[in-house]
Amino acid sequence: MGMGMMFLGFALLNHLQAVLPKDSMWRHGFANLLLFFGGVLLMLGLILWISKAIKKHITWPRTGYVAFRRGGKYYWKAIAVASIGGAGSVCLIVLAMRHDAMSLVGAVYLAMLVGAYAIFIYRFSREHPWKWLVLLFMVLGLFAMTLIFPGKMVESWQPAMFFVGLTWLVSGVATLYLYLRHTQPPAPEAE
Repeated sequence: MGMGMMFLGFALLNHLQAVLPKDSMWRHGFANLLLFFGGVLLMLGLILWISKAIKKHITWPRTGYVAFRRGGKYYWKAIAVASIGGAGSVCLIVLAMRHDAMSLVGAVYLAMLVGAYAIFIYRFSREHPWKWLVLLFMVLGLFAMTLIFPGKMVESWQPAMFFVGLTWLVSGVATLYLYLRHTQPPAPEAE
C-alpha cells in the first residue's frame, strides 16, 4: 500500500505542477523545490504513519512481531525472477517500440515499474498467487498506455504513475482484507 501511495503522490505532484499557472512562483526556482520536497515529506510521513498504525493495531496483535531474515539463497532467486519478469516486459515494450509507439526511455521506465512489482511479489507475497494476475494486468495496462500515448513519454508519465499507484494500492488493500479475513483477532484474556 505504501508503494501505491508513493506512486499516487508523485502523480499528484506532477498534476499540481501541470495545473499551476505558468507565471506562478511555485513552478520555478526555490519555491518549486520547496513544493516538491514538502509534498514528498508529506507523502512519506503519511506512508510511515499508516504503516505503523496498521502494524500496531492490526497485524502485531494478531500474529506478533516478526523480524525477517536478510540475504541468503532467496535473494538470488528474487533477482532471477525479477530479471525474467523484466525481460518479458521489455519484450512486450520492444514490440511497441517497433511500431513507433514509444521511446527507449519510456520502455526502460515502464520496465522498472513492472520489475519492482515482480520483485515484490516474488520476495514478499508468494502466498498470494493472484498477485501474478495483478502483474499481468499492470503490464497490459501500461502496454495499452504506450498505444494511447505513442512516443510521448511526457504525456504518459502522469497517467502511468496514477495507474501503477492505484494498482499497487488496490493490491495492498486486497492483501490486508484477506489477512483480516483469515487471521482471527486475539481472544480476550481472562482475568
